[in-house]
Amino acid sequence: MKKTIFLALFAVLVSLNAYAKSDGGCDMSYGKGGFMDTNATPMSIAEVMKMPDDSYVTLQGYITKRVGDKEYHFSDGTTEIPVEISHKVWQGQTVTPKDKVMIFGEIDREDGQRIIEVKSLMVAPK
Repeated sequence: MKKTIFLALFAVLVSLNAYAKSDGGCDMSYGKGGFMDTNATPMSIAEVMKMPDDSYVTLQGYITKRVGDKEYHFSDGTTEIPVEISHKVWQGQTVTPKDKVMIFGEIDREDGQRIIEVKSLMVAPK
């Protein structure tokens, strides 16, 4: 009897934990959809370099190389900027340096250097 009550209580706690982690909205990490402003005008890296910390940006270009677990270099064709892309942002997409992508992210300063923390990434249609 105690074992059954324990298992039932455990199941309820696991369910509550999963519910607490979801906001019922756009949680891309669980494969749910959401709004992505595809009409956002991409800006150049030069423009991004003039913007304040915590600004949201849209860039179009190429991920040129991987330099760490979540660290990459991104180029708009004129210059490069470091970007941080967490595993959940990839959403199963495979990207090579030849694939044009649009990234939506936030400017962050790390060790005095600007980096784009990518919130979402979309491979441009071929």
